[in-house]
Amino acid sequence: MSIPAKKSALSSITSSSLGNILEWYDFGLFAIFSALFGRLFFPTTDPNTALIATFSIFAVGFLCRPIGALIFGYLGDKYGRAKTLRLSILMITLPTLLIGLLPSYQQIGIFAPILLTLTRVWQGISIGGEYSGTLIYLAETAPAAHRALFTSFASTGANIGVLLAALVGVICSSLFSEAALHDWGWRVPYLISGLFCLFMYQYRLRLQETAVFDYLKNKKLLVANPIKTMLQHNIPQLLRTLGLVCVGSTFYYFCFVYLPIYLTSTLQISTYATSLLMMLLISLMIVLVPITGYLCDRWGRRPLLLFNAFFIAGIVIPGFYFLQIGSLLLISTVLVIFVIASSLEQGTTSVAVVENFPLPARYTGLSFSYNIGNGLLGGTVPMVCAWLMTLLQNPLAPAMYIALCAVITGVVVFCWVPETRGRALV
Repeated sequence: MSIPAKKSALSSITSSSLGNILEWYDFGLFAIFSALFGRLFFPTTDPNTALIATFSIFAVGFLCRPIGALIFGYLGDKYGRAKTLRLSILMITLPTLLIGLLPSYQQIGIFAPILLTLTRVWQGISIGGEYSGTLIYLAETAPAAHRALFTSFASTGANIGVLLAALVGVICSSLFSEAALHDWGWRVPYLISGLFCLFMYQYRLRLQETAVFDYLKNKKLLVANPIKTMLQHNIPQLLRTLGLVCVGSTFYYFCFVYLPIYLTSTLQISTYATSLLMMLLISLMIVLVPITGYLCDRWGRRPLLLFNAFFIAGIVIPGFYFLQIGSLLLISTVLVIFVIASSLEQGTTSVAVVENFPLPARYTGLSFSYNIGNGLLGGTVPMVCAWLMTLLQNPLAPAMYIALCAVITGVVVFCWVPETRGRALV
C-alpha cells in the first residue's frame, strides 16, 4: 500500500470510527450510573423496582433503534454514506446533552422519568444508523484483503467510548463526594460529550463517499425506495443478520452491563474495584478486536463464526458459576476469558454482516436487522437476566440465556451462512 493510500485508509478509519466513541460513551455512562439514576428519576421507596425501571428505560433506547435504522438507512442508500454519518453524529449529541440537564424526580415528580424516557427514545432513534453505517463505510472503503481488519475498528471505536465513560466515571467518583455526585456531579460527564461532538464532527467533515455508493450513483442503480426494496428482496438476509448478531449482542451487554451490576450488588465487590476491572478488560479488548480482524482476513469468516458461537456457549455457564464463588482472582480470570471470546466475536461478525448483505439496500437492510437484534436482544439483557433470576430462582439462569443465544447463532452460521472472504461488495 502506498503512502497516500495509507493516509487515506487511516483517515477513513479515524473519521468514521470516532462517531462510535460518542455513541458508546453515552452507553457506558448510562450503565455506570444506572443505580444512581434509579434514585434520581424514580421514587426511592423500593430501590429494586427503581433499578428495574432504569433498566427498562435503558432498553427503550435500544428498542427505538430500528426506527432510526430505517430513517438513516434510507438516507444512506439514497443520498450517500458520508452525508448520513455526518447527520447522525449531530443528532446523537443533543439528547446526550439533554440527559445532563434533566431535573430529578424530587424536583418535578413523575415528569422526570417521562422526560428521561423521551430523551432515550430520541437518542435511540438517532443512534439507529450510526454503528451499522460505520461498519458499511469501513467495509466499502477497505482493501478487499484487509476488510475484516478495517471493519473491526468500528468495534474498537465503540470500546474506546466505553473506556472513556469508565474513566470519566472513576474520575468523577474520586473528585466528588457522594452527595455532590448525587446532586450535580453525575451531570458533568454528559455535558463533556458536547466537547467530544465538536471534535468528532470536524473529523466527519473529512469523510469521502465510498466507491461502492459512487458506483451505484454513476450506474443509475440507486433505488427509489430502499425500504421497499429491502422488504421485497432481502428477507433472507435480514433473518441471517439477526442470527449472526444474536450471540454478540447478548454476550457483550451481559459482560459489560449486567455483570458489573451483578458484581457490585450481589457479590458486594466495591464499585471502585469493579470499575477499575472493567477499564482493564475494555483496554484489553481494544487491542484484541483488531487482531481478530487480521486473523479473520487470513482464516476466513465462517470458521471463526462457528468457533466463536460454540466457544461462548461452552464457557458462559461454568464461567458464571465460578464468578459466584467470589474470589477476586477467579472473577478476573473468568472475565478475561469472556473478553477474549467477545473480542473474537466482534472482530468477525462486523465484517460478516456487511458481506452477507447485498446492494442496493445494504445500509437500510443491515441497519434495520442489526438494530432489531441489538434492540430486542442486546438492550434487554440486563432486564431479562434480572427477570430470569427472579422467575426461575436459578443462580445460573442469566448464563443459560446467553448460552441459548450463542447456540442459535452457531446453528444459523452452520446452516445458512457461506464463506464470504474476498467477496466483492458491488
